[in-house]
Amino acid sequence: MRLNRAVMALPHKNRNDETINLCKEIDAIESQADRVQRKAIGQLFEGECTIWWAMKMREFYSLQENVLDRCEDAAKTIEEILIENT
Repeated sequence: MRLNRAVMALPHKNRNDETINLCKEIDAIESQADRVQRKAIGQLFEGECTIWWAMKMREFYSLQENVLDRCEDAAKTIEEILIENT
């Protein structure tokens, strides 16, 4: 949602501050998700779940991390566009 809002605000120069703040929020969300993911993966292998379930969930977390990384990359690109056009 924040990425979509940042993209939609990009053409409007009067919304640059809003766009930058959205990009910062995206970066913070990605960082928080990294911490949560590491903790969740660690707990998978400490718990009583089957190894199959642990591997399946680890793959899910990995895919989720890839999505969040791409969102962070997009936010950085938006910030670079703003910097170039100011």
